[in-house]
Amino acid sequence: MRNYVILGILFTFLFSGASAQTVAAVQEAPDTANPSAQTGAKPALAATRFIGNFNEAVLYNSVMDYSLPDGIKAISQKCITGDADECYIAFKTYENSEDSKEAAAANLELALLSMQRGRTKQALRHIEKTVSLTPEDPFVQLTHGWLLLGAGKYKKARKAFDDLFYLTADFEYTSSAKLGTALAWYLSGNKEKSATELQYLYTSNPYAISFVSYMLGRIASETKNGKKLAPVFLQQSLSHDEKNYAAAALLAQLAEKEKNPLHAWQYYATLYSLDPQNEQLTKKMQQYAQEIGDKSIDYLFYSRLEQPIVHVMPSTASEPVRMALYANRAHQPQTLQSAAVMGAGTVKITGEKLGDILRVPAYVEKTVAFNPQTGGVDVKDTRGHVEFSSKRPFTFALEKDKYTLLVRNVRAENIFAADLSDKELKGSLTVVPMQNGFELRNTVSAEDLIPALLATQAQNVKHNAALTALAVVFRSALAKAVKEHADQPYHITDNDETFHFGGINLIFKDLLDASKTSTSVRLTQARADFYAACGVVTAEDIKNTASKPGYIFSPANVTKYILSNPPADLYSRPHDPTQWAGIKWIYLYDAKEIAARLAYQKDIGKLRAITPVRYTPTGRVLSVRFEGTKGSYETQTPQETAFILSAGTMRSNLFDIVPLYKGKNIKSVLVRGYDTGLGNGLCLGGAEGLAKQGADYMAIIKYYFPQARILNTKTGTVN
Repeated sequence: MRNYVILGILFTFLFSGASAQTVAAVQEAPDTANPSAQTGAKPALAATRFIGNFNEAVLYNSVMDYSLPDGIKAISQKCITGDADECYIAFKTYENSEDSKEAAAANLELALLSMQRGRTKQALRHIEKTVSLTPEDPFVQLTHGWLLLGAGKYKKARKAFDDLFYLTADFEYTSSAKLGTALAWYLSGNKEKSATELQYLYTSNPYAISFVSYMLGRIASETKNGKKLAPVFLQQSLSHDEKNYAAAALLAQLAEKEKNPLHAWQYYATLYSLDPQNEQLTKKMQQYAQEIGDKSIDYLFYSRLEQPIVHVMPSTASEPVRMALYANRAHQPQTLQSAAVMGAGTVKITGEKLGDILRVPAYVEKTVAFNPQTGGVDVKDTRGHVEFSSKRPFTFALEKDKYTLLVRNVRAENIFAADLSDKELKGSLTVVPMQNGFELRNTVSAEDLIPALLATQAQNVKHNAALTALAVVFRSALAKAVKEHADQPYHITDNDETFHFGGINLIFKDLLDASKTSTSVRLTQARADFYAACGVVTAEDIKNTASKPGYIFSPANVTKYILSNPPADLYSRPHDPTQWAGIKWIYLYDAKEIAARLAYQKDIGKLRAITPVRYTPTGRVLSVRFEGTKGSYETQTPQETAFILSAGTMRSNLFDIVPLYKGKNIKSVLVRGYDTGLGNGLCLGGAEGLAKQGADYMAIIKYYFPQARILNTKTGTVN
C-alpha cells in the first residue's frame, strides 16, 4: 500500500511544483504518515483514486476468443513454417470473401501484418474494413486504436480507445486501451493527461507496473517540476523488472545531467556490458574512467571476498567437468591480466612439464600476473616477489579435496566484457598462458558444481521438489556437454546459456540437499533446458494451468494471447502481485538504437519495418526481418533478435510488436511479451507451483518432460 500512496503524492508534486526536499520527506515517512487519514482533511485528488489491493476476480478472468474460420485457420498454420510474404498473400485471398466472418478475420490479420511491413495506410484500411464488418468486437476496436497510434494518428487513436468502453468493461481490453490512451497523450505532447492515465494503471494493472513506472519517470525527466522525481519512478521500474533496459538507460542520462560521475559510470557500465560495440557508450566509459581514476573497476557491481566463505565442502565423486571461467556474453573466456588465488587448505602448484613447483599454506594468497615483457605468466607472493614464471599451463590443487579455492581481484583488459566478481571454487584451477594474458579453467566434480548452478538460476525457487527437479536438469545438461565437448579444452563456461556459475560461495543447505536427493537421476532422450517463468502455453504446448485455453496460432491470436489475463491457477503465478514482469512485460525501445545495433551486421539506414518471418507452432518468434531506407537484414536466431531490439535484455521470444511511426520511419518500438526464455524444458515458476500443490520432483520432471526417459544410474532402470 505504501508504494501506491507515495506514487500518488509524487504525482501531485509532479504537476504542482513541490520541492525535491518535500519528496524526500515523503519517501522517508512511515506508512502511517498520511495526513488525510489522521486528520480527516480531504486528500489530494491524485491520491484518492488509489487502491490497496488489486481486484483478483478481474485480473484472472479472460474473455479472449481464439476461434478462427476454417480458411483463416489453415493459412495461419501454413504461416508457422512458410515464408512470411507468402503468408501475407494467402490472407489477401480472403479479404473480400463473401463470408463476412472470413473477410473480417482476414482483414484483421492483414491489418497487423501491414503495420509490421511499414504500410500504415494499408493497415488502417484493413482495420477500418474489419471494424465495419464486426462493429461490436472489442478486440477489433482495440486493435483499431493501437494501429492508429502506431501510424501517428493520436487524436483518432484516443477516440478509438474511448469507443471501446462502449463495447466492453473487461479488464483485458480496458487496461490496454488506457495504456494506448496514455501513450497517445504523451506522443502528442500532453504529458499531464498521459500521467493521469498512467497513474490509474499503476494502481490497477500489476502486469504493467514496470512499464508505467518507466513512463512516469520519463515524463518527470521532461517536466520542469519533476526532474528530481524521475529517478524515484525509474528505480521503482527496475525494482519490478530488472530487465527494463530503457529505464536503466534513462537513469544513466539523468545521472550524467546531474553531474554525478559515479552513478553515471555505474549505469553506463551496465549498458556497455550489454552492448560493448556501441561507440557512444564506449566514449562515455572512457570519459568517466578518466574522471573516476584507476579504481573505476571497484565501482562496478561485482562481488568481492576477502577469504573463502564456504571453507569446507565434502566432495561427491562424479564425472569431472572442465569449466572456463570469466566468459563474456558470447560464451568465450576472457584473456586475463592478473588474479589472486587463495586456498582454505594447503595448495600444491604443479606445472605441465615442471611437476611440483610450490606448496602453499592455507589462507596464503598468490598473485598470478601476465608479464608483457617475457610473454609468460608470473606467480608472486604478497610482497610482489616473483616465485616462478611459466609459459605452459600450471594448476592450483588442494591437498585435501574437502577444502575450497578462492579466485579474487581478477583483472582483464576489458573490465566490462565479463563479470569479474570473486569466486570460490571446488576442485582444481588451471592457469593457461595465452598470447596476451591467461585463461582460468576449473576442473570440478559435476555433483560439486550443481548446487552453485542452482544458486544462480533458482533464486526465487523455495520448494525442495522444484530445486531437485532443476538439479536433475543441470546434471543431464552437464553430462551432455561433457560428452559433446570431450575433445575440447573445456566442456562449458561459467556464462553459457544454461550454466551461470557465480561461485560455491552462493550456495545454501537446501541447494546441497536438492542435489544429493537426485544424485542418481538423469534425463535421457530430451533436451535438458529450463527457463524462469512461464505463461499458459509453453513452446512444447504444455499447459501451465489446469484450465485448457483454446489458443491457436495466428498473428492476431498472438496479440490476444499476450493481452489475455493469466488464469488464477497459473502454476508460475508470483506470490507478490506486483512481480509479474517474468510472465507479462512491456518495453519501449528507441528506433535509432535498434538501427545502431543492426549496423554491426549491416547498415540499413533509418528503420521502416519490423516483420517476424518465422514462428514456432505456438507463435514464438524465431527470426525477424528489419527493413530500412538503405536495405534490410534478417536475424537468424531468437538471441540475435533480442540483442538487436534490446541489447539482449528482452525476456523471451513470445512477443508482438507495435511500431510507432513518425512519417515513414519508425521512431520507437513497443514490444509486448509473455514469459521468459525460449519456453523449452523445465519452467522454474511452474515447477514451484506444482511443488506447492504437493508434486514431488519426479512428478515435476515427468510433467515438463513427458517424452523423456528417466535413468537411474545406480540401478540402471529407465522410466
